[in-house]
Amino acid sequence: MATAGETDVSLSNTSGDFQCEPCSSDGQRRNVEGFCMECNEYLCQFCLDTHRKLRMSKTHHVKRGKDIPETKHNQQTPNPAETNCHFHTDKKITYFCKSHQQLCCDQCVILGHKVCTDVKSISDYSQELIESKEFMTAFEKLKSLQSVYTTKIKEVRKNLENVDLYYHNSMETFKAEVDKIKMADIDKLKAIVASYECILRQLVAWFDNIDTYTNNKQSKELAVLVLGTTKYVNAIEDNVQKLCKDDSIVRYGFVPDTTSLLCLMKAPFLVKTFYVKHERDENTCCIADIVVLKESLILVTDYNNSSLKIFNSDSTTLVSYVKLQYQPWQMSVTEKGEIYVTLYGQSKIIYLNSPATDLSTFREIDVDGKCYAIECFNKTLKVQCTSPAKTIELNEDGKQIRVINNDLSKETNENGEQFFSTPQWSTQDPATGSMYVSCNSKHSITEIKSDGDVKLLVKSNTLNCPYGLCMDIDGSVIVCSYNSKDVFRVRSNGDITSVLPQPLDFYLRAVALDNRAKRLFVGGDSDKLHVFQI
Repeated sequence: MATAGETDVSLSNTSGDFQCEPCSSDGQRRNVEGFCMECNEYLCQFCLDTHRKLRMSKTHHVKRGKDIPETKHNQQTPNPAETNCHFHTDKKITYFCKSHQQLCCDQCVILGHKVCTDVKSISDYSQELIESKEFMTAFEKLKSLQSVYTTKIKEVRKNLENVDLYYHNSMETFKAEVDKIKMADIDKLKAIVASYECILRQLVAWFDNIDTYTNNKQSKELAVLVLGTTKYVNAIEDNVQKLCKDDSIVRYGFVPDTTSLLCLMKAPFLVKTFYVKHERDENTCCIADIVVLKESLILVTDYNNSSLKIFNSDSTTLVSYVKLQYQPWQMSVTEKGEIYVTLYGQSKIIYLNSPATDLSTFREIDVDGKCYAIECFNKTLKVQCTSPAKTIELNEDGKQIRVINNDLSKETNENGEQFFSTPQWSTQDPATGSMYVSCNSKHSITEIKSDGDVKLLVKSNTLNCPYGLCMDIDGSVIVCSYNSKDVFRVRSNGDITSVLPQPLDFYLRAVALDNRAKRLFVGGDSDKLHVFQI
């Protein structure tokens, strides 16, 4: 039952749900999540969160859920003069000490303000205070604060609404851009599929006719059909090359950006960066080569720290580590997963039978020459040496089979210019067995065919000191540019294009491509290894 000065108030709206009172006073409608007993107000979640943070209200008692009263009492604002003492909660405030600017109860005066000469009772001090300059200053400050925070709460509530607005606008913009990429890819691939289906239907029809003529022994008709299809087959092949040559899709993803939260990048883009330095490493890492093993494992040679390291490229964790007597350089992995590793400037290579499970067990193979680059093809090893720059072929046990080329430095182009002198890195075409070798001093890449024929692929200052290489499935060579701190793609016609979105911040030496996931691993004179989606 309501007493004098109190009325029962229900804040139910037409739907029977309560609305937050502070928000309602500002024209906003938000569902109630709690009720403050001290403030005698219904509050939404946002106001409750604010309530808990403010010093003056964080100790208030809040009712939630089923405990929220369906009606409330509009109580008169309590008289500050009757407020209990903060130190002696069972005592009422009766005095004010001007020296300490502190409200006191009888107990406070006895215990802490005996020697104070300006302790006055609230009743005696009240008229003096109301007529004082301090009172007017305090009053004006309260009014100013009320105005300031009324404005601020309106601004914050407006920003609260804008959170959803900006979120939805950003998502719609992002979705629209990704939809464009998706639809363009779908349209292109559907057109290619339609072309292939048309060709296959024509081929099926021809084969049906061939079967019919063959079974009926219609030699004349069969000859006319086969001879007549020749020009159509040539036309089909031309159309396929023109219409269906690009069956790739656009790869894209979010990457960090220095000027914004995230940036939508088309391939290639940086997927991750992880550290390759081991606790036993004394020097900055120098990743000379990278090979992709099975089950998301990658093996790297660290020239500066004379070590081999295996990492899980998914979790970026170190799986295995071994310290060597010599500095490891380039590697070649066989179809069985075995590894051959050259040792920088040494006349020997090491052979690891099971590198994915055991790096510590290996055997040394002596070689006639200072080894650098190495490739394995059809159970034979092709090793590139220096002084002279010869290419030799060995069997799996290291026995020399033949010398493919005695001295590549004597090779010249059609203008009589030398294009080869210091071969140190290579890659291999798995289809033909051709070995592609980079020369950092001549800015060139040379193809050494299985029969020993030597052909200059490209010689250009754009490569700017080419180092490590790998080969993509389209037959193009991906190569590190040491001085440019960049990675380039070199096509069979000699065209050179940049692969990375921008140069890196260290000198590059090694590159490897995981064709299954289209991931490009890039390392060099750094403790970090970068992984790009291409």
